[in-house]
Amino acid sequence: MTNLAMRLAGRVAVITGAASGIGRATALRFAREGAHVVIADIDVPGGKDCAGEIQSSGGQARFVEVDVSRESDLIRMIDCAVTTFGGLDILHNNAFWARGATALETTADDWQRTLDVTLRPVWQASKLAIPQLLKSKAGVILNTASVHSIVGLTGSAAYQASKGGVLSLTRALSLELAPHIRVVAILPGTIDTPANRDVPAEVHEAFLQNVPLARRGQPEEIASVAAFLASDDAGYITGTGIVVDGGYTTR
Repeated sequence: MTNLAMRLAGRVAVITGAASGIGRATALRFAREGAHVVIADIDVPGGKDCAGEIQSSGGQARFVEVDVSRESDLIRMIDCAVTTFGGLDILHNNAFWARGATALETTADDWQRTLDVTLRPVWQASKLAIPQLLKSKAGVILNTASVHSIVGLTGSAAYQASKGGVLSLTRALSLELAPHIRVVAILPGTIDTPANRDVPAEVHEAFLQNVPLARRGQPEEIASVAAFLASDDAGYITGTGIVVDGGYTTR
């Protein structure tokens, strides 16, 4: 594989939502930097393809089918890391689910589903991973939050509430787990992922008018930040959110 800094050599990472988008890019980047990666996703073909790409390039990866809203699947996910690679050093809570709707339009089922996939597993997977992360000399929890954890967004009430919760939970966990485990959130802006490609062109263009860099970010640009945060290079960073948004939140 391409020899980068190899900052994650020998470390074991679990990434949820790793079959596509930011999760896939992060899995590939972690593997290029020497990590052994557990790819967790409900998307079986996409997850197997990601694992296969890593393996074909000489890296170490294992796919495990996971619905993050199910505790039994999360238990199996952590067990996979331990039994396959011998432990766990990095947990990246990245999976999410959302349906665009105002608070008035949001159904109780959609509200619950958003929290069950986007927020609750961040706590539950972290809780299950902590005993293993405490055995690591470099335990890290990375949580994918959003710029909409800190700034408003119309028409997506449940998503914004859940991502705000992810950032708050990041702060809470960082205090509870220091100094043994670092906990950091990444706050992406608009990123060119499959989840965002169905956005109508006029909505996309209107949003970009508020992005100083005048483009969507690439998943690889988030992955590079994730690799830094997971490494010893970020050893004094915990309890905060790192914004990666092309300048959107400066407006």
